[in-house]
Amino acid sequence: MNVIKKIYQYAEPNLSSVGWLGFFGFPVYYYVWTYLFPQPYESLWLRVIGTLLCLGLALRSFVPIKIQKYLPYYYYFTMGYCLPFFFGYMMIMNDYNNVWVMSFTSSICLHILLIHETKSLIIQTTISILIAYFIAIYINGNELSSFHDWAYIPIFLFVYIFGNVFYFRNQISHEAKVSIAKSFGAGIAHEMRNPLSAIKSSVDLLQSLLHTKHPTDSVPHYMIEQNDYQMVNELLDNMNHTVDSANETINLLLTSIDQNRIPTSTFKIYTISDIAQHAIQSFSYKNPLDRLAINIHIEDDFRFLGSDILLKYAFYNLFKNAFYYQNNENFHIEISITTQDKWNQITVTDNGAGIAKEHLQDIFKDFYTHGKNGGYGLGLPFCRRIMEAFGGKIECASVLGQWTEFTLLFPTESSSEMRKLKEELVNAKSLLYVGNEGDVRLRLKKQAQQMGFHIETITLPEATKRKEYDFEFDVIMVDLNQINRQWDLLTVLESQLHFSEAQIHYIYDADSQYPIHIERHLSVYPLERSYLLDQSASILYHLFFELPEIVEADRNVIPLKQERSEKCILIVDDNHSVRNLTAILLEKQGYHVLQASNGQEALGTMEAHEVDLILMDIEMPILDGIETTSTIRRSQKPYRHIPILGHTGDTNTPTLKRIRNSGMNDYIIKPADTNNLLDKLANWI
Repeated sequence: MNVIKKIYQYAEPNLSSVGWLGFFGFPVYYYVWTYLFPQPYESLWLRVIGTLLCLGLALRSFVPIKIQKYLPYYYYFTMGYCLPFFFGYMMIMNDYNNVWVMSFTSSICLHILLIHETKSLIIQTTISILIAYFIAIYINGNELSSFHDWAYIPIFLFVYIFGNVFYFRNQISHEAKVSIAKSFGAGIAHEMRNPLSAIKSSVDLLQSLLHTKHPTDSVPHYMIEQNDYQMVNELLDNMNHTVDSANETINLLLTSIDQNRIPTSTFKIYTISDIAQHAIQSFSYKNPLDRLAINIHIEDDFRFLGSDILLKYAFYNLFKNAFYYQNNENFHIEISITTQDKWNQITVTDNGAGIAKEHLQDIFKDFYTHGKNGGYGLGLPFCRRIMEAFGGKIECASVLGQWTEFTLLFPTESSSEMRKLKEELVNAKSLLYVGNEGDVRLRLKKQAQQMGFHIETITLPEATKRKEYDFEFDVIMVDLNQINRQWDLLTVLESQLHFSEAQIHYIYDADSQYPIHIERHLSVYPLERSYLLDQSASILYHLFFELPEIVEADRNVIPLKQERSEKCILIVDDNHSVRNLTAILLEKQGYHVLQASNGQEALGTMEAHEVDLILMDIEMPILDGIETTSTIRRSQKPYRHIPILGHTGDTNTPTLKRIRNSGMNDYIIKPADTNNLLDKLANWI
């Protein structure tokens, strides 16, 4: 399935052309081979099917979001039908005449281009040709005069094999170059970020020392004048600004390595004014006075779904071009932020050299430059791709010698464009649920099917066996009600989650209590269970696209259970004397003891109290020890994994076998030696 998706993604930029060519080509060539150059056999119905399949490819953008995830398989089937099956069948039915042999050979070349993965190509071709073969035999009643014309087979194999090999080598070479470029860029980024991190840490340390006031004169310190103090502060602020700018430059470098790809996996909802003002402050001005040339007017602030880094890149590019083409001393750039009925917009207007009318239509084309030295003509085209990835667009108006205005249009939050963008982006989101089967898990799986995001569900023990790099998800949810009270494993999991960039949420029930200590340095966001069940769709959209709170999440809303210093043991025995004497013995050892006279009473006690171990008699009225243990183990209650020790005076083999089969962990023979009893309990608590 992953291979088919990769094939579809590779071919996607050309699918509209392929779809329309097939839509018009099938009926046009029906006319050609039926009336202009008649062939022995034609099939209108096969061509109608091919026409409709290709129309589906051409109109794929209008397919509902929920169905779009099946488009790769639709594409794979369509190519199999329209190329090897159709052309192979028509060649066989036309008795291998020259027209259809050449047509089939041509289809091989197109097939190699559109299904570039060798194994998938071979499988699809083999199945399609075999189906065409047997249908042809069935239609003709096993009477195909020159059906076994094997002389053409070496020619077809030559085209398939060598065409695929050459195409594959070119593709591998291209992917290798892109991979090397990305690796090289990532290596540079890594090497640059290490010293930048060291510089930033040093600056933070210096600032903290500078602002620290010593409480007593016993600590040596030095006095500096007010002017020097302000100057040092400014220098440190400038260093911080430089480090932040360098980090942003690295991010843009990595983003821009592949100009045709806009990464959307990190899209969040941002406030436009924050990004615009930060872009103005962080832009690398050649002259400090240039900062005074930019003015911003916020009439109506708005939010957009996208990337703050990419939008700042667009601002930087517009600023850089504007300053490059300034032509007067009174040069200035005006930024206006407004909202409209359907679109929110930013206008960036300058009174520079302007752009000639005949050049306006070319400025967003790749590699187009005009009167600019050292430029590659990729900045504005990349800005256009950024805005299209945001669900918007960028436009330009200008008067030569007077002014230039760029308008960035963003969809409003309530618009169909924004809704469609969210539905598209959510398909790339991933969620990890840690917990056992339950209503929350079922609800999340249902939402994953409806919304299209990827979900993975694992138990807590399975999660702790994973490596740190196996937690690369957008959202991780840990269900505190579905981890079988394995609080020690939760601590192990928290140590592994430090390396994940996912939003981590603990699902809790307001009516429960949890004996947990959340790791202080781990950002965990509480999520109330009933609220999640009632508003699951809106909550998931919020988690996927809204920025997490800057301040640390309020963990106090999770109800915590007060720690018990002693362990709790439940003694279940219908003999009142045995029960009391055993309870007194265990209480003297520091245990907290609860008592029940039969299995039914024991189940009720466990519902109301937290128990660490059960000492269970075997023969009891109402509900005996074997039945009670089986009921506990079959339940979905948190206590189903509690250690249970059988307490019996019957040492017969059938009784001991029943104890093991019921789910008891161990047994103690009555009357038990005190040391033996305490050792057994210590082994299981």
